[in-house]
Amino acid sequence: MKIHQGFIAGIITLSLLPAMAAAQATGQVQDSTQWAQSPAGARQALATPDAPASAPAVPAMTIDERHDGWVAIHHSPDHGLHTDLCIAGAENEVLMLRADADSLQMRSADDHWTLTPGSTGDMTVRIGAYQHVFHMQANDATTLSVDLKPQEMTDLLNGMERGQRASVEYGSRTVVDVALGGSAPVLDRFRGCAETNHFADLGHAPGNRANPF
Repeated sequence: MKIHQGFIAGIITLSLLPAMAAAQATGQVQDSTQWAQSPAGARQALATPDAPASAPAVPAMTIDERHDGWVAIHHSPDHGLHTDLCIAGAENEVLMLRADADSLQMRSADDHWTLTPGSTGDMTVRIGAYQHVFHMQANDATTLSVDLKPQEMTDLLNGMERGQRASVEYGSRTVVDVALGGSAPVLDRFRGCAETNHFADLGHAPGNRANPF
């Protein structure tokens, strides 16, 4: 399943429409965080106002965690019985992670870009001692992506959860700083989503290992 341009931003920042009131009244929104804490845009994006009031449908996209500019989402193709896509990322879409049965990916997007689909370029991520150069490819005019091996994604997750800020450099001319303060619970939820659905074992958050002793 492809993340379309502005995916996370669309879920988080869509303006509240009148149909949302009816959807809320009939329970046609699914959010594993409390309703009052979820953003209006996410509630609208997850609403299914065409479903019969007697049998409200579970929306395809569900927000699992949202904290300080970071959000974890999963997609279900069959009303919540199974999950076929896990997503976590910054709401500004500079850094996004996805996992499904076929691949692990990192993506970066900006609605102001005018990329040539298929074009390539290097994106360097620096977080404290962590540094890695990712060879990105343009999916469309506004989105870059790269396939990752499980260990590559695990190393990136570990770096993000240990750090406070990430520096993302596109080629050698554009640098974007990303605050990581709210990413830890979101990325931990992403790890759990990937493992529970047998997409990949991405380890545990640093310092968050279960041990009864």
